[in-house]
Amino acid sequence: MKFTIEVGEIEKHTVEYDFNPLLGTLVVKVDKQTVKRHLRLVNEPVRETHALIVGNSEKHHVRIEKERTSTFGHRNSVFVNNRLLKVVENN
Repeated sequence: MKFTIEVGEIEKHTVEYDFNPLLGTLVVKVDKQTVKRHLRLVNEPVRETHALIVGNSEKHHVRIEKERTSTFGHRNSVFVNNRLLKVVENN
């Protein structure tokens, strides 16, 4: 599952999220710079949260909540400053 969001009004930033359930890899990038990388081979948790702060003068709190819905299905809820921005789902 891969998606991109844009954060900020004056100071724009791009947050990229890439999760591959078959390989167990997770990569989160801000402006094409990797800020979080995970490799999990077994026992993926049912629910997982990734939080980061994006921006310099205009700071935004970004939280991505990943929930496993089936063997390879996931629902990702993206929050910016504690407000739901987007829900991305694959089944």
